[in-house]
Amino acid sequence: ATASKHPELKKQGIRIPAEMAQNLALLHSYVLIKLHVKRGNHLKSARMLIRVANNLSKFPNHVVAILTSAVIECQRSGLKSSCFGFAAMLLRPEYRQKIDPKWKKRIEQIVRKPDKSEIEEPLEPCPFCGHPIPQTQLDCPQCKNNIPYCIATGQHMLKEDWSECPSCHFPALYSEFSSFLEGSEVCPMCSEAVKPSDLKKMHVSDMSAHTSDYQPDQ
Repeated sequence: ATASKHPELKKQGIRIPAEMAQNLALLHSYVLIKLHVKRGNHLKSARMLIRVANNLSKFPNHVVAILTSAVIECQRSGLKSSCFGFAAMLLRPEYRQKIDPKWKKRIEQIVRKPDKSEIEEPLEPCPFCGHPIPQTQLDCPQCKNNIPYCIATGQHMLKEDWSECPSCHFPALYSEFSSFLEGSEVCPMCSEAVKPSDLKKMHVSDMSAHTSDYQPDQ
């Protein structure tokens, strides 16, 4: 429902409420987790799980499942420090008895023999000011803007790699969305059919209308 309201509000020229935009970003990140796992993109899945796991209050009925998935995907992806942190959370009294027995020993072992190594997240320029920030960070500490996210990856948008779904008009990294659609010609946001040939790489002049929603409130 939130996804369908968003473009409708934009058509009417109504500014998207910040809370609605943030909730949609989290919900879409949750959806992307399964899509990334299905495609074998475990690092991308782990990055989305970290985002979701840092906002567990939005998913009160799925806390243990999210943390367990975060442990598994972070371990697979070399994000050992994050993996340890989520495993330690799972062993808190309020969650420990709810852990799937299939994973319990593995989680306990991770906490007993911690590995704090972590693959550093690549930095990419903020599309507003060019300040380098981690790929999945959606706010810029330099210009204070909230940054649009790619519907195919959950990463922040890049000025020189901009496109959008022709149906819902949500932004997507052109290179990533093109690759995504080769495996499934369906938009991960609106579920409408989209062919790779339907995508158009946008120029800076095209972007202004698509970034106004992300400016900080005055």
